[in-house]
Amino acid sequence: MLVACASSLSAAQSAQPPTPAPDPYFRLRDTTLGYHGVAEDFTDLREIRLGWFGPSDTADPLHGDFWWAANFAVEDANHHPTPAEPSAFAALPIRLVPCWAPDPWRAGVSLLARMVYDEQPLALIGSVDSASTHLAEQIVAKAQLPLISPIATDKTATLAGVAWMFSCAPDDTAVARVLVDDVLAAASDADRSTTDAPAITSRPRPNSVGNTPTPAGNRHSASGNRKSPLVLLATTDHESRAAAREVMRELSRRGRLPEFRFDLPPDVPDATEPLRSVRSSHPATVIVIANAPDSARLVRTVREQLGNIPVVGGPAMGRTRFVELAGPAAEGVRFPLLFALDARDEATARFTTRFLAARHHEPDYAAALAYDSTRLLIASIRRAGPNRARIREALVQFSPWIGIAGPISFDGTGQNRRADLRLGTIRAGVVAALNPPPTSDTVTDVATISGLMGTRRPRRVHRRRGRRRSITPPSVGVSPNHSCITK
Repeated sequence: MLVACASSLSAAQSAQPPTPAPDPYFRLRDTTLGYHGVAEDFTDLREIRLGWFGPSDTADPLHGDFWWAANFAVEDANHHPTPAEPSAFAALPIRLVPCWAPDPWRAGVSLLARMVYDEQPLALIGSVDSASTHLAEQIVAKAQLPLISPIATDKTATLAGVAWMFSCAPDDTAVARVLVDDVLAAASDADRSTTDAPAITSRPRPNSVGNTPTPAGNRHSASGNRKSPLVLLATTDHESRAAAREVMRELSRRGRLPEFRFDLPPDVPDATEPLRSVRSSHPATVIVIANAPDSARLVRTVREQLGNIPVVGGPAMGRTRFVELAGPAAEGVRFPLLFALDARDEATARFTTRFLAARHHEPDYAAALAYDSTRLLIASIRRAGPNRARIREALVQFSPWIGIAGPISFDGTGQNRRADLRLGTIRAGVVAALNPPPTSDTVTDVATISGLMGTRRPRRVHRRRGRRRSITPPSVGVSPNHSCITK
């Protein structure tokens, strides 16, 4: 009798519709951050100073283009003052004040704090990656001046709730969506080609260091068809960890987690042993999440160990430095494209012409976003005047804004909402778009802007030097007297 009652109760409970998840108590992205404190004007200014937190050497192989592009925006603004704001302040010359150290976590952030209080810039531009941007964010939260980040994609930078923070690059969520779309398409093609192949029925033997690259539970579909595994290679620096986390979330949402995941230290990622251990599993696709130099080294290793297998990576594969370091191994890799040259656009063509003449290669997305961010900030300063709080308000009011790299439309936290990303590849050593540009309704009329500015968890292997353990999941506008660069 008790068993029958329990069975009836269980059946009744299973027949009831699932309880919908409660709405979140608070959504930070739906709010609009603001500054409601004292706003004082700067007086007796002889120039407009903009802080720059990043390397300031045009010969830098990774960041030289980035610095050049920001300086070109300043040079352009100084030679072509906007007629929309004919005040004496708008006619002041603009100058970048750089500040950087090889170790931004120690000397760099200290020098930045000193520069912000000594030089009194109206706003700050930076930095070269997400981790350094977080450091700059701590400074502006106390000093109360706008910080505009050109290329950081880590969405937590704006989720910190600092009203002075603005990020111009699309966040990792938008990047992951495009990346995973391509990964699953490639995996689907590989699965169809292996439908008639014999399934793996035994576990592979452990390798020499004791790590067993075991196929995960989604290796076979419900219909019994064999699925070619996915491999994720990710470095453990801050930016790559944040990007890999979003990629894993998107893959999980789609029900297709990678069978193998290897976490590698930055700067010297050696993936020879991990890739050799999965070679017999015939992976469908290798996903690489790392900065440009590390991505190049990893892609070369993938080609050496797995041949011409599909490789999908993060936006860093669109950097000029990646193409230089990866060489022929870069051919055919696919990645979310943050900037595509459009010769039909007058501003893009003008920037590209000047860039090619000065740098002798085409600009990448970092250079384009540095140019866009600097132009947007200068337009906001000229509209607002010498007041940091009003400059911040002007940045909000300009959104949405059209740049050569695409639309910049800030949400309530200062993050660019842009999601209309395209897929890119490397063809004959040049970054190229794979699909046509999507239509977007999130941008304003160009004439408006030009008037102002012209289901199993994957196996994770954490590798450290010496051991390995397995775990479960002089440039324009710069004065040497005002530079705080350390060598």
